[in-house]
Amino acid sequence: MAAGGASLLAAAVFSMLVMSSLGHPRPLCSDCDPQCRANCTAEVKTSCSSYCSGGGGGPREGCRRNILWQCIANGICCSSNGTCTCDCNVVAESGCKGVTDATQLCDPCMRGIFDKCFPTCKKDCNNNCKKKGCHHA
Repeated sequence: MAAGGASLLAAAVFSMLVMSSLGHPRPLCSDCDPQCRANCTAEVKTSCSSYCSGGGGGPREGCRRNILWQCIANGICCSSNGTCTCDCNVVAESGCKGVTDATQLCDPCMRGIFDKCFPTCKKDCNNNCKKKGCHHA
């Protein structure tokens, strides 16, 4: 994860420098913040996608749904006459305690990548940007 983030950051900074050396205008210093936010947000999405699932809930939630469905469908807690001896939600929760949920790593991943990417990007951009009103390179 960290190696991938570092290589993406290096590529973003390198492309900014190459563009500048190829005659493309250097970014304005006032554009560094939004440009780095956009670049780092894209890097976060790429680097953390395996931890930040799109609404599936991760392995623990899938386990819980399966056990809950089986418990209800098979009448594990309640008999056909309506007598209940347990709660299927509790059965599902306890049955999935050992299942790790990668989605718990989503926020730390996003924060870690962004917190590493943004200051470095901003520093590099500020060192290579063009100040408004300056006419020399």
